[in-house]
Parts: sequence; C-alpha cells; structure tokens
Amino acid sequence: MSSSAKSSIPLRVFKLLSGFGLATTLLVLLMVLTWLATLEQVHFGLHSTLNKYFHYKEFLVFPDAGVISADLVGKRLPPLLGGYWVCALLVLNLTLGGVIRMRKGWKTAGVLMAHFGIILMIVAGGVAQLQEERGVMMLSEKEGDVYPQVADFAQSFTETTVEITEIKDGKVVGPVHLVKDAYYLDLEGDQRRTVRLPKLPFDLELQTYLQNSRPMSASSMAPQRGEPVVDGWFLFALDPEKETERDTPGLHARVLSRDGQRSEPFLLSVPVFPRPPHTVDVDGRTFVIRLDKRVWPVPFQVRLTDARSEYHPNTMLAKKFESDIVRIEDGRESKVFIEMNEPMRHAGLTFYQRTMMNGAMDSERQATISGFEVVRNPSDKWPEYSIYLSGFGLCLHFLMKLWIFLFRGRATPSTKA
Repeated sequence: MSSSAKSSIPLRVFKLLSGFGLATTLLVLLMVLTWLATLEQVHFGLHSTLNKYFHYKEFLVFPDAGVISADLVGKRLPPLLGGYWVCALLVLNLTLGGVIRMRKGWKTAGVLMAHFGIILMIVAGGVAQLQEERGVMMLSEKEGDVYPQVADFAQSFTETTVEITEIKDGKVVGPVHLVKDAYYLDLEGDQRRTVRLPKLPFDLELQTYLQNSRPMSASSMAPQRGEPVVDGWFLFALDPEKETERDTPGLHARVLSRDGQRSEPFLLSVPVFPRPPHTVDVDGRTFVIRLDKRVWPVPFQVRLTDARSEYHPNTMLAKKFESDIVRIEDGRESKVFIEMNEPMRHAGLTFYQRTMMNGAMDSERQATISGFEVVRNPSDKWPEYSIYLSGFGLCLHFLMKLWIFLFRGRATPSTKA
C-alpha cells in the first residue's frame, strides 16, 4: 500500500473508529456513566435517571454534583456523552474493528462469534429503548370489584393521553379519540398549544402541563403560587415521585369550537380518587374529556382465578407472589401459572408477577388482587441469545488454544551436524 493511501483521510477515520484506543475510551466512559447513574437514581428515581443518562434524545449528559456531596445537589458536573450514543459508537467500533478488520480464519472463529454476541446484546438494548412498552394489568379474583376479573388491555406506567369519548343515552358512541402526551409534555407556565381534531366538531387548546399534581379545592386551600382557579379548583404542583409511575400528571385545557368560540378553561388530572371527568356539549353532542394513563390492547383476554401472597415474618417484604390465570384466545382457554421470576411469555408479550393487594402478613388472609407487569419488547430474548453465542465462541476459542498448546506446541529439537 502506498504512503499516500496510508495517510488518506478515509483510512485515518477507519483506523480511529475501529481502533482499540476508542474501544477502551468508550468502555471506561460507559462504566463512569453507569456508576453516576447508579448513585443519582437514589435521589431522583430509576425512570428519570435512565432517561437522563441513556435516552437517545440525550446526546450530552450533565451529571448532578450531588452524587459527590449533598451540599452540591442541583449543581452540574462537566458534560459527558449520553449512554445511548456511547453504546452506538461501541457497536460501530466492534463491527469495524472486531469483525471487518479482524483476520478471518478458523483460529479466530470463536473470537468473531464472541464479538457478534456482544454486538447483539448492545443492539438489543437500543431496540428496547425505541420499541419497548411497559404497562400494568390489575385483576381481581372477584367480579365487580374495583378491578376487573377479566381484561384485555394494559395501562402504561408513565405515558398519559387525553381521551375524548362521545356519549349518547349513557353509552359510548363511536371510537375513543386520543391525544398523545407528546403534544403537551413540554408545555410550561403559560405556554399553549392547539391540537386539531378534524373528526370532531371542536379542537383542544392545552396549557400548563404538570408532571405531578393534585386537584385542590380553593375553599379548603388558597393557591400559594398564583395557580389559576377553575370552577373553584386548581392544580397544586408536587415534586416528582422517585417512582415515576406514582406521579399524577395534570393539565389545563379549553375547547375551541369550529365557529371560533372558546370555552371556559377546565382542569384535567389523572384520577387518583373518584372524580368525574369533564363533560362538554358541542352542536347537540355530548363529549367526555379525561386525562389518564395510556391504555394499549393485549391480543388475548386474561382472567384471574386465584392470587396467593406470602410475606417474610413481621415484614412487608414479599416472600412469594403467585397467580393462577386463564388465557382466553380465539375461544380457547389455557390455564397458566405465574410467579415471581417465572413470567408468562405469549404473542410477543411477557407477563411478570409485579404486586398483590389486599394481602396480609399472615397466612390466614390472602391477596385477592394481582398486578402483572406487561412488557412488549421485540428484543426480549436477544440478550439471552447473545450470552449463548458469546459463551460458545469464547469456549471454542479457549479449546482451540488448549489444543494448539497441548499437541502443536512441542517443537522438535533441531540437530546440528
């Protein structure tokens, strides 16, 4: 190869991206990010910390200095490259250096397999970041309880939607119209956004999104931060919970009719206590507008038949949570047993045993409500496959090295005349 080719810019870039120095730097940076995120989640919770350090939208991460000293909480450390993009560069580095650049042959077959396994594991995390859905399905043993006995849907932990439903004679008419939270998550202070609803006789104007709030009556508590009062109520802002799924978001809204008239503002809040949703009449039609956690369908029905809970003595620490369910699909019923660390996998979904309610710490009172964490993740089994692939590749490589050492490493002594 000529000296001009060696010094060409494309070749330099290729060597940089496939080099061992970049791989070492990325691995050290990933270790630092993981360490900082582990410390920071103690103060800010798991969900928000993962989004901060490893979400694809976060190209740069500003670690909180509070992980070093409690006196520095709220102050920022120097920025680091986001974890998602560190992993993306690591995949590129492994592909160029550990696959393309590596010498091919039977002696390197095991190492190549190990590299493919590592790449598959990192890619699985990226796919999960983009495609994974997590929700909860709460079921009761008793029909007519606060939770249903049979359900075919899961409710998201963190995502919300504005649901608009037409009601006639006390029954739902037509489809439910949804406004995704991407339309209002960034609305702060007096910021407003109009959401066009061409299939309805009105549009919505959304304003002032609060991640965690409570509707408060102005008669029982006066607004302390100048919050707008609507029909005697206002949204009292609360600090976000460490467990983000416990947040109860709130939102201000207004109906915009087609003739340009604007209704009085009203409050929307994820229901925690029984509270009627907002009702509006437009062109002789009645619509119900509510804010709630996003619901996504499950392609089969699940019926809870028995929930059993057991706790360690004198504690609320779970010792055993297990449920007997019936999966109903296309008219066929299948009995399934689910317990902690033994989920049900079916139709691209995974049901984990998450929680129990109405359970007691003794054996005489058992839980009657079971909660399942429902996960839709197309790369759910990829990490397992990557471990098998990497493990087999490394074992193959070590065995070949052992063979060479035992049977080909004995040099025949040379004789001199």
